[in-house]
Amino acid sequence: MIRIPEQGKPPIPPPITPKDVGKEAKPEEERGGKQIKPVILSGHDSIGRGPEMDVHGIAVRLAALATEAKEKEISANEFEKILEEVIMLTGLKDPQAALEEANKKLQKEIEIELQKIKDNSDLMEEAEDWQRFGDLLYQMNEGQVESFLGLLKDTIREL
Repeated sequence: MIRIPEQGKPPIPPPITPKDVGKEAKPEEERGGKQIKPVILSGHDSIGRGPEMDVHGIAVRLAALATEAKEKEISANEFEKILEEVIMLTGLKDPQAALEEANKKLQKEIEIELQKIKDNSDLMEEAEDWQRFGDLLYQMNEGQVESFLGLLKDTIREL
């Protein structure tokens, strides 16, 4: 049951439990929280504040939009230059067909380069095999080398 203090008497504080005794309030930094600093707004810091948006905020937004438009215009111009170059290289008038033809040529060039790399890897494997063969011969003594060469000579004569 809740008691309501009579008028004129001060309220009685609630009793302290044994769990709360000995605990002290820690500073905000030790608890891991961040201190929030108050923000003081001047007349020019009201961007995004609704109807009180000032002339400076509007000018900044317009400048950002103008920059974006310029970037899109530049990228469109670069694409047009690339497209003109592809049309000149392929000799086709249709831009879509010219791009497809250029892609086919580029794919063929890539396949040729990949084949060269594969061929070089085969040569590298062969060179590594010869290197291992040389190391094996180096580890043999004279008698083993002479008998190996004699075996090679006999095999060649049979062919």
